[in-house]
Amino acid sequence: EQGSAMAKHSAHNNMDVGHSCGASLLPFRTTCKGPVNKTIVMSLSEGTMDIIDEAITYYRANVFFRNYEIQGGADRVLVYLTLYISACLARMERCESQKEADKIMQAYAWESFPLPGQHGFPFNGFFTKANTQEEAEMFKAYFKQLREETGKRLTEVVFAQEGRPNKFWVCFSKRRFMNLSLDRA
Repeated sequence: EQGSAMAKHSAHNNMDVGHSCGASLLPFRTTCKGPVNKTIVMSLSEGTMDIIDEAITYYRANVFFRNYEIQGGADRVLVYLTLYISACLARMERCESQKEADKIMQAYAWESFPLPGQHGFPFNGFFTKANTQEEAEMFKAYFKQLREETGKRLTEVVFAQEGRPNKFWVCFSKRRFMNLSLDRA
């Protein structure tokens, strides 16, 4: 379609990395414990956006799409993080300070969440079910670390001014990416 807006895709779709449940296990800058560590992150060149940077940067454009064409494993991570950011914003809009938001994001990142193939996982059509228990554990550990780091970075963006939530971010808290939600409501 000529003149139609295009969804933003990850620049990391062709990166040669491992996969779990169809998702690329991409390196990202982090201070959180998990399978992604400083040695893995060295593969990111200085100034390169990692998958979390992409998710936060592209969020306000991608959240309006009802459909999203997956072009690789990194896009699977991107759509999951887009939905995760929506859920985070819904929790942050009630926060009075960045410190309170940080606590809420930490707790949310560590909550139990469904894995691909399980009831309640919103993207079962995009992800594959784990073939082994080890693959399921790797997915869970990677996405737990991804969720925690995303929450930390998001609070820094949303509370960048005067310690109050930025209205140009929290106004997106009601948006439903692809008409889906991470919260089992």
